[in-house]
Amino acid sequence: MAIGFIGTGRMGAMLVRALLGADRPVDEDVWASNRSPDKLSELATIHHRLHPGSNEDLARRCRLLFLCVRPHDTALLLAQLAPLLTPDHLLVTISNVVELDQLATAVPCRTAKVIPSMAQYIRRGVTLLIPGPRSTPADLAFLRDLLGRVSRIFEVDEMQARAATNVVSCGPAFLARFCQAWAEAAHAMQPGISVSDFEDLVWETVRATSELPRAGIAGKNILEEVSTPGGMTYEGLQAMDAALPGMWNEVMRRTTERERQLKASFSLSTAARAGATARGS
Repeated sequence: MAIGFIGTGRMGAMLVRALLGADRPVDEDVWASNRSPDKLSELATIHHRLHPGSNEDLARRCRLLFLCVRPHDTALLLAQLAPLLTPDHLLVTISNVVELDQLATAVPCRTAKVIPSMAQYIRRGVTLLIPGPRSTPADLAFLRDLLGRVSRIFEVDEMQARAATNVVSCGPAFLARFCQAWAEAAHAMQPGISVSDFEDLVWETVRATSELPRAGIAGKNILEEVSTPGGMTYEGLQAMDAALPGMWNEVMRRTTERERQLKASFSLSTAARAGATARGS
């Protein structure tokens, strides 16, 4: 089936780049649409296999459609596409705000959700796969194969998605902020070394440490090997143990609350009414 990406903002463009640049590139035709012709033209210039088109073009030509638009643009977009969507389409949203039950009510096609990560930019990291009410085993197998070319696939239920998203999708930003603060604290202690140099040291340490579990050295083993009771590392870990659980609990609480607020102000009823009218005409 041809694959379409409606919206080539940060995440949409990242997925296009990752899939077209994968070691095992997609065989299917890849189409994309964007409200900004310049952004789409730039992406198509880099990736010659990418076909630019309108939203309607993609709905006519592609049986797999990724919705990579802002949640509050979704209702208007689905109302626009309603006459063109059929039960043969597989519609995939990349937003946690768009709930799959609502999406399935608004369209006649099969649905699913994937939550990508910036790490797919280098064809690494984890993509969350969330089945929709009408998604089939064949749909999920296709998505696993497609997105498995640029990431590890981890399947979750929609109610589990917030916590998992905080790890795999928000994770790069959370980790970057953690490392930035670490480098700034080291610079404050030793101003003779620049913040940028400390950032290089931090990230190289993170990269190397992330490979240790692949060598059979788990996180628990790292702690046991590096930290000796009464030593400097031990004291540092004591400080982290006092602060980190509360910090991460607050991160989880605030992201969950913000998602709840966004969902409360979001509705696909416009698209559902438009779709029902189009299908009944």
